[in-house]
Amino acid sequence: MTLTAGLEVHQQLDCGKLFCGCPAADGSPDPGFSRRLHATASEMGQVDAAAAAENVRDFGYHQGDGNCLVEADEEPPRGPNPEAVEVALQVAGLLGAQPLEEVHFMRKVVVDGSNTTGFQRTALVATGGRLDYDGGSVDIEQLCLEEDSCRRGEGEDEFLLDRLGVPLLEISTAPQLHSPEAVQAAARAMGLLLRACRVRRGLGTIRQDLNVSIPQGVRVELKGFQDLGTMPQVVEREMERQAILATVEACEPGPATEITALLKKSREAWGCRLPGWASLLGSPESPAGHPRLGRELADHVRHVGVAGLLQSDELPAHGVSAEEAAVIATELDCREVDAFILVFEEKTLAKAALARACNRARQGGVPHEVRRVLAEGGSRYLRPMPGAARMYPETDISPLRLAGNAVKLPPTLAERIAVLPLGAQQAGQLVRARLDARFHALVAAGGPPKAVARLLLHQLPELRKAGLPAPSEAVLRELLAAVADGKLAKEGVEDALAALARGEALPEQAASGAGELDAFIEQLLAERKDFVQQRGMEAVGPLMGAVMGEFRGRVDGALVSERLRVKLREFLG
Repeated sequence: MTLTAGLEVHQQLDCGKLFCGCPAADGSPDPGFSRRLHATASEMGQVDAAAAAENVRDFGYHQGDGNCLVEADEEPPRGPNPEAVEVALQVAGLLGAQPLEEVHFMRKVVVDGSNTTGFQRTALVATGGRLDYDGGSVDIEQLCLEEDSCRRGEGEDEFLLDRLGVPLLEISTAPQLHSPEAVQAAARAMGLLLRACRVRRGLGTIRQDLNVSIPQGVRVELKGFQDLGTMPQVVEREMERQAILATVEACEPGPATEITALLKKSREAWGCRLPGWASLLGSPESPAGHPRLGRELADHVRHVGVAGLLQSDELPAHGVSAEEAAVIATELDCREVDAFILVFEEKTLAKAALARACNRARQGGVPHEVRRVLAEGGSRYLRPMPGAARMYPETDISPLRLAGNAVKLPPTLAERIAVLPLGAQQAGQLVRARLDARFHALVAAGGPPKAVARLLLHQLPELRKAGLPAPSEAVLRELLAAVADGKLAKEGVEDALAALARGEALPEQAASGAGELDAFIEQLLAERKDFVQQRGMEAVGPLMGAVMGEFRGRVDGALVSERLRVKLREFLG
């Protein structure tokens, strides 16, 4: 199968909220407020399909320390944040994209509760550009700056405001990726490029969406990739899903019919016929490669508040006998090639649910839709594919003039790695952890590069893991200076850090001089005279352990090795 795919990468920026002065930090949620949201028509008089698919309902919002009246939609937005605009232009420069002369923010209708206003503010900042990845390159279509949405709370209709308004870059590539491996490589390259700028790190701070199609299918958007390792598997599963569903023809469902009286034990029940769909709905026992359209229909009806549906391919089951299933099929005018679906709800809700399922059946095999990526590699229906009808101009934010803005591009990760006086692996770890600026500062203060790298990558994290506080930068500089001057062995840094964190005095930093070390080695050689004469210079290894047992943390291991070899040669004559 031929794959056509394009990436959409959403990356949070590390520079405060986009339209207010609140910090972009997670906080403890406090009791908040509620909003009722519903879809509205755009300035062209059209209602977006994705917005129309959401029910009008009440949403609860929980505030925290990092929120103000802007997030609550009680105050007009301020901004946009100039730092966020600068980072957006830096990323555009790294991609070779062309910034617009003037930026206009738009409102994107979103009524799923993830925004208190019922819309998301977004602006096109740059177009064009190119991303190189391992094995190829892909064109950049556009780069947008927008506000992030709320985090979900514990309840289905509850949201937390701490993430709302965090600056978010949305970068879209052209549909030029033609293998699952290319998709993964491009996503990885984009993530590495973004790390050169002031972006947030951690779970949920970067999200990858993917637009996928095959010749027999249509464009489907897969949302919510978090693990790049599963990306090829998810893409392959989507290609297989579209290939299987492409053979399914659309049908015109029968009318919604009440069948409560046909069931012995049942609350109100409604059903409808699906012509020609017998055996296409499937069940948990269906073999691999089955369309499982019953599961697809169930995902659609859940969006009106129904727990699910029953369908003919899985009957008799769930309290419906074979005899009752046959009577229902007759009542709904089903032929042998037809299927039927059932919803157990009161009339209004049941008809709304059946209408959703029937609308999906009318679309046939592969509809344009947005799907949620699952941890096991599959995907489930999320909402219809949105269109241009959900966009209209933002009237609370003035246009932003970009023409003439000169932005200094940050060095790339590769450039930052190259200037570190360390091996490639250790340098890469420092840069990816965003510790290279701190590394340069400590080295400039006199710290040995390797000792500084070990301190930042291993010793300080171990200290935090043990629940001990890290010393101040001034104390760290003093400690590293002692290592550089030979007053503290590099093996003694860890013990010194732990002692300082516990509030203890700094341990004895060094042996009283080379004389104490030499005296100990001479005494050791005399005590093990027979062993030394038998092994000769090969005795260095065993003797090294004994000397380090006495001087570990006080004398550098390299110095111990050097003095031991000198004294051993003298002893052997």
